[in-house]
Amino acid sequence: MMAIQGVIFDMDGLMFDSEKLYYQANLAAAKTMQLSFPTSFYHQFIGASDGYMMELLIDALGERSQAERFVDLTYQNIQLALQQGKLVKKPGLDALLAYLDQHQIPKIIASSNFKSKIKQFLAAAHLKHAFTKIVSFDDVSQGKPAPDLFEKAHVLLGTPATKTIVLEDSLNGLLAAEAAALPCVIVPDLIKPTQTMQAKATAIVPDLFAVRDLIKKSH
Repeated sequence: MMAIQGVIFDMDGLMFDSEKLYYQANLAAAKTMQLSFPTSFYHQFIGASDGYMMELLIDALGERSQAERFVDLTYQNIQLALQQGKLVKKPGLDALLAYLDQHQIPKIIASSNFKSKIKQFLAAAHLKHAFTKIVSFDDVSQGKPAPDLFEKAHVLLGTPATKTIVLEDSLNGLLAAEAAALPCVIVPDLIKPTQTMQAKATAIVPDLFAVRDLIKKSH
């Protein structure tokens, strides 16, 4: 691997243990609405845009009003979880950010989430000033697995593609990075790496400490 000069971060499931938080919020919403909510259905949401998730919910629930109520209840549950301090940083996040800052390696977030939610999560994790550049679903016409988020983030980062890495936890994110012609390192979260992910990823590592070490070795 060439010396890494820039890093593009996914957020949910990569920086924060937020996929579990979302899942618990979805379960609570489903319970309120007396709906079943299997884990396999939630797995379709991981790494996807809110628009795609809404399409899945409308298809499953049959009515947009029901889907919108489910989303509203989910957001209420997430807000409560944030207020209760339940947002947990992924192991190695602080160490990785400190290393990048120490060595002046530029970084950016490229997330399928909305910018307001990204900033809210960063503030809740006391990382409000850790990122000066953020690309969100608000900034593009298509979320992952389309390449739009990573293409825009790469332009803003301004580093050579071969010396830039995308950090992801999902197949949708990996496919988006591949479509943007950017190397992608997978840090698995809820879903174990599939054969497709193993074949397409530049590397698969257990945590963000290992990402820091990988970047160190590249220099």
